[in-house]
Amino acid sequence: MAKRSHYKGTGYNVMKIFRTLQDAHAQNESFLTVSEIARRSGIHKWSVSRTLDLYMQALAEVVQPEELEAIGLQAKLVKLKNPDLKPQQIVKYLKLRREINQ
Repeated sequence: MAKRSHYKGTGYNVMKIFRTLQDAHAQNESFLTVSEIARRSGIHKWSVSRTLDLYMQALAEVVQPEELEAIGLQAKLVKLKNPDLKPQQIVKYLKLRREINQ
C-alpha cells in the first residue's frame, strides 16, 4: 500500500504559491514574506510555510535574515529560483517527487 501524506491539497497549494510568487516577480517584487504570500494566495500562513519547507525547496529561495532574528523576529523572505518555469513543469516535479518518496 502506498504511503499517504497527511496534508490534503498539497499540489494545489504548491501551484497557488508558485503563481503568487510568479505574479510578484512580474511586478518586480523581489521577495515576499510568508504572511504576504498567505494573504495573496488565500492559504493559511502555517500551510504556506510548511509547503515551502517540505515541497518547494527546489523551486523557491527562502531567506531568514539574521538581523531580524537577533531582535526576536522570525521572518521568511521568499522568491522563486526560476520564475520562468511553466505550470506543467511544476506538475511533473510534484509527480516525480511523489514517486521517489513512495
